[in-house]
Amino acid sequence: MYIIIVGCGRLGCTLARELSDADYDVSVVDSDSKKLASLGSGFNGLQIKGIEFDLDILREAGIEQAECFVTVTPDDNLNITASLIAKKIFNVPRIVARINEPKKKSIYDSLEIETINPTEISAFILKSRIEENPT
Repeated sequence: MYIIIVGCGRLGCTLARELSDADYDVSVVDSDSKKLASLGSGFNGLQIKGIEFDLDILREAGIEQAECFVTVTPDDNLNITASLIAKKIFNVPRIVARINEPKKKSIYDSLEIETINPTEISAFILKSRIEENPT
C-alpha cells in the first residue's frame, strides 16, 4: 500500500517510521527540513520538503498512486485543505486527518473527512486508567 503522510512532527514521524518498518511504501511531506531530518537515516521512504497542499509537491510525493493520505500537522486549516485536495482533485481512496481543535470536528464531518482526535483518545484512555484503579 502506498501512503502519503503530510506533517512530520512527533505523530507524523512516528507513524511514518512504523508504517515503513511494516513494509508499507511511505512518502512524507513537510515544509520544515529539520522535521524531515528527524526521520533518520534508517527511514527508507520518500521525504519531500515543500508546501503541504501544493499540487506539484503532492505529485512529487506520488499522490497519483496513493491509496491512503494521512494529514497530521498541528494546523486544522492545513489538514482540511490538504485532505480536500487529495479527495477532490486526486481521488485518493482513503483520507484520514488529525483534529487538533476538537471544536472543529463538525467541519471535518461536513466535508466527509475521516478523522482521529488525539485529545479525545487521550482523555478516554486516561479516564479508563483512573476508573480501573480507584484510590
